[in-house]
Amino acid sequence: MIRWGIIGFGRIAHKFAGSIENLPDGMIYAVATCSGGQDDPYLKVHPEVVVYKDYESLLNDSKIDAVYLALPHKFHKEWAIKTLEKKKAILCEKPAVLNSEDMKEIKAVALKEKTCFLEALKTKLNDGMDHLIKDLPLIGKVENIEANFCSNGLALKGTNSFLFDKEQGGALNDVGPYLLGFVLDLLKDEVVDLTSTLKIVDDIDEHFHAALTFKQGTKAIIEGAIDEAKERYALIIGDKGKIIVPMFNRIIDYKIELNDGTTLERRYPLAGDDMTKEIAELQHCLTHHLNESPRHTMDDTIEIIELMEKIRNNKLTVV
Repeated sequence: MIRWGIIGFGRIAHKFAGSIENLPDGMIYAVATCSGGQDDPYLKVHPEVVVYKDYESLLNDSKIDAVYLALPHKFHKEWAIKTLEKKKAILCEKPAVLNSEDMKEIKAVALKEKTCFLEALKTKLNDGMDHLIKDLPLIGKVENIEANFCSNGLALKGTNSFLFDKEQGGALNDVGPYLLGFVLDLLKDEVVDLTSTLKIVDDIDEHFHAALTFKQGTKAIIEGAIDEAKERYALIIGDKGKIIVPMFNRIIDYKIELNDGTTLERRYPLAGDDMTKEIAELQHCLTHHLNESPRHTMDDTIEIIELMEKIRNNKLTVV
């Protein structure tokens, strides 16, 4: 049984605590929360869970095998490195960190300590994504990909939401990993050209568009937003047909439409929920003594962050 500690016990961490109940070989052993957890509904129902009021105490607990890091983005680097130095495997919420140099530093520590680091990117750690990749040859050579992840979080302005924190907020940090992780996983090709447009309000990128051209000629258009809600989808167009993927960030179903008139419907219900497989992946890496997941490596995380940096730096900014 793998015993987990959770650092940062907010909304997403509560979802994690529910998700792990879908797995027979993992359990929540401890949480670290600055609030102390006295009025927390989960902790009231689970009095066996150890509650620490500071993160260092949790990391010093020798009974903990793995840590789920659910702090705001700007604290990921510090606590990821401290976790690795305590020889504890880590599942870190996305984005793993806010710049590629920090991620390279984390990778170096993980390799030095021979301890596993995995970014919690549910887009790739999903049965539906695995099947989509296998089905991709049905539509021939992929020519174009369109994908968007747009929601309206403007009501959170003026609150303590990380979305509008100038140190860590914005649409790119919030949804960029989903979009780029999806496209890169499908194509497994080098980006040779990139252009982008960002809408910046009060130093926050509220909306972005990016056009990526890959070495083999495929073009991808991605859009992300925290200021406008749209139907979430991905469209993959090949020379023999197309694939329509609703909710591409956690694929459950998709439709293949071939040029000869054939239509194929695919459906892959989630085993547990959309966090279950990423938890299982970290546990697999831990029990097999892997530094990283072969499905989503630390270099994969670095590539995503580097492209996010290029989207910012190549931008044509609209204020």
